[in-house]
Amino acid sequence: MSSHGDLDTAIAIEIARLRAEVTRLEKEKTALASELEQVQEENRDFATMVVEAQEQNIAATNLYVASHRLHATLDADEVLNIIKEILIELVGAEEFGVLLLENKKKQLELVVSEGAEERLPSRSIPMGEGIIGEVTASRQPFFFERDTPLAQEARLPMAAIPLTMNEEPVGVIVIYKLFDQKPGFSPIDHQVLELLAAHAATALASARLHGAVGRKLKTVEGFVQLMKSS
Repeated sequence: MSSHGDLDTAIAIEIARLRAEVTRLEKEKTALASELEQVQEENRDFATMVVEAQEQNIAATNLYVASHRLHATLDADEVLNIIKEILIELVGAEEFGVLLLENKKKQLELVVSEGAEERLPSRSIPMGEGIIGEVTASRQPFFFERDTPLAQEARLPMAAIPLTMNEEPVGVIVIYKLFDQKPGFSPIDHQVLELLAAHAATALASARLHGAVGRKLKTVEGFVQLMKSS
């Protein structure tokens, strides 16, 4: 009888030991699963960082090439075409415009447009008037990425980036729509736009100055030729 009781006790102890072992193993399994998830999350984060770094390197390389092209010409139309290419290819802008400041009139005049004419309140915007005029006057960029009916009705751009040189306004880049595959501006886009604004302003100012000097030289040459022939 006692031997039967001893067997029951031994079985009960063994069952308890096995249950404890199962509990321990389940805890280890949970801990390992948690560690595995953490490792996978770290791998995902690392992969994202690698992709972002690659994108930044590509963007930096492309922008370097583009900025070199901007400063390699003194033709204003060519500078504007390069700005247009950068906005399309590097930023993914579909509808946008570039307006330059006419100092005599204190007016912003539209010089480049890709679907922006219908969006803009006017082809000519006074300095300080509306979002676009305010951005130019304040030299502070504006971003409003929510493409809502209210924003469309108010003709608010997704972005307005001032073009300045030596703290003086030169013009403004206005973006109304990105391509469908782009949900919004990425941090890289912001960097590209910031650098583009600085390089584009200098390139445009240089090209316009060169053009003005060239026109004056032609006028002087014409006057000299007139004096010689008289």
